[in-house]
Amino acid sequence: MKKLFVLAVLLLTSACGIKPTPVLAAGPAPTLRNPVNDGTATDLILYFLQDDRAVPVARPAVFPTRFEATLTMLLDGPTAAETSDGYTTALPRSGAITLTPGPPTTVNVSFPLRTISAAGINQLVCTAFAALAAQSPSSVEGTIALAGPDVQLPYQTCQA
Repeated sequence: MKKLFVLAVLLLTSACGIKPTPVLAAGPAPTLRNPVNDGTATDLILYFLQDDRAVPVARPAVFPTRFEATLTMLLDGPTAAETSDGYTTALPRSGAITLTPGPPTTVNVSFPLRTISAAGINQLVCTAFAALAAQSPSSVEGTIALAGPDVQLPYQTCQA
């Protein structure tokens, strides 16, 4: 009887009835959407790198600001104050950027994209989403395309 009792206690304490499961892939990381701008705000959102991650940096601006001008500011890199705060860039310091309406919207750059790191591509994509949202909230789609002289990348989302 005592052996039966010990066996019952062992069985009850060793199994809770829930089987362990492996980690399940759930698709890509969430996409960051920029807040909708009614055209009266005084900040542009540029994405620079901090610890190799794209993070938003607000800069004063007069609206409306053209999409291309915003991305040119991104290519100009962080200001001295932003650099002292630890912001960097993985993008070249010059180049032309144009926009081809979508869907999806295509951002055309004059520099090779294959030489840009994933963090730099994300910097460009996130800033493009922010600029599109500031220019026309209805123009923000789920993805954008990036095209350079060397490659057109698959559709991109902001991973910030």
